Amino acid sequence: MAYKLPLEKKIEVKSALEPYFQRVRGAIIPGAYRLQLLLTDWISLGVLEIPAILITGSNGKGTTCSFIEAIMREHGLKTGFYTSPHLIHPNERIRINGIPIDEVLLEENLEIIISASKKYLPDASFFEISTAASLIIFLQQKIDFLVCEVGLGGKFDSTNAIVPIISVLTNVSLEHTDYLGDTFFKISYDKTHVSRRNKSFIFGELNAEALEGAKEACKKIGSNMIDSNSFISDKYENILKKIKDKNTTEYPEFVKINLKNLRVSFTALNELEKIIFSIQKINFEKQKIYSALSKTFWPGRFDVRSINNRTVIFDASHNPDGFDFFINQYLQSEYKDKQCVLVFASLIDKNWKITLENMPKISKNIIFTQIESERAESISHFSKHIENSSLENDSFALSAKSDITCQYFSNLDTALETAMNHFSDLPLVITGSIAFIGTVMQRFRLSIFRGIE
Repeated sequence: MAYKLPLEKKIEVKSALEPYFQRVRGAIIPGAYRLQLLLTDWISLGVLEIPAILITGSNGKGTTCSFIEAIMREHGLKTGFYTSPHLIHPNERIRINGIPIDEVLLEENLEIIISASKKYLPDASFFEISTAASLIIFLQQKIDFLVCEVGLGGKFDSTNAIVPIISVLTNVSLEHTDYLGDTFFKISYDKTHVSRRNKSFIFGELNAEALEGAKEACKKIGSNMIDSNSFISDKYENILKKIKDKNTTEYPEFVKINLKNLRVSFTALNELEKIIFSIQKINFEKQKIYSALSKTFWPGRFDVRSINNRTVIFDASHNPDGFDFFINQYLQSEYKDKQCVLVFASLIDKNWKITLENMPKISKNIIFTQIESERAESISHFSKHIENSSLENDSFALSAKSDITCQYFSNLDTALETAMNHFSDLPLVITGSIAFIGTVMQRFRLSIFRGIE
């Protein structure tokens, strides 16, 4: 029997947030100082001094956050976790001990911050409103530690108003060049400004130009650079070695294919351990680290689900480097010997043309669709690009005109049902943008957080 999607059930964003949520980036004024203005009534209460780690990077920052938060929580610390963007509902951004906060609690605190914004920051953006609300919630909840994912860049991001104990840069790619600069050096220099004087700054794999940008910023700030690719400690190196072992089966695919991000996480934990031990006498124990990792996953990132007995992998890769990383993950996973059926949608401000070039490595059956958004790329642009691409310069175009089957559906439900009803023995991959992943998960009636209904 052919698969049919369940009846659509839309989840609406709170109406009070609409004016803020609809503000486009071009209308947003950058500057961490703006968050300080918004939180004027809470500064004296220490709202910006909650013990925290700031994590930035072009890709992998959410995954790195999830590893660190899970391990700290496993050791009995009460954790706060701030991330963005959300897949379906804004409460996903703010978590206490790994659980998204109650929608009523979120709405109450959003109303408080919206009221404060009318007094201190009338042009506050959605991100500034949600970041400020998250911090007063974390203050109210008396968390032990905050794991905070930076929004955009570093230097001028709202989250950079926080005073972190340590800071992390996962990697750098050419993204948001209209805001962060058009070179690896400039982008890395901007992101490295999440670091602080005389405090540890951990960085992952950086190319030579990005490394110079980080060094220049650290020299100016006076922060202490720590390369995650150098030796950590016997404890963490042994854990990495065990997870790398092909015969090890107790860890989810998500962990085994994210070893680079895990190494960055372990380097950060190695530094945090020194600080936390001096305060709470906590050592991060091997068995508890193993236990935390066995339960860790990141919604929408190599997120493997079973739908109607079909393996469906959701991945929110939305730039060329992110998609290349996903392809490498796929080719290291248990599905490496199978071509997937790929459903793709993107936004107009994403570099999807370059993203398409490596698709033939994992898929010969690609379905293009679009979502309801003013920023959504149209299927007509996808088809025109593929038809008009130069055979000499575009590997995707060459494959598309030979052994790749491309289908185009303006209706999302038709695209998903077509994908579910064909090649049922192959994994189905949903990718292209965060907004797309959230929309599709909602259409399949999936819980974003497994086990939390």
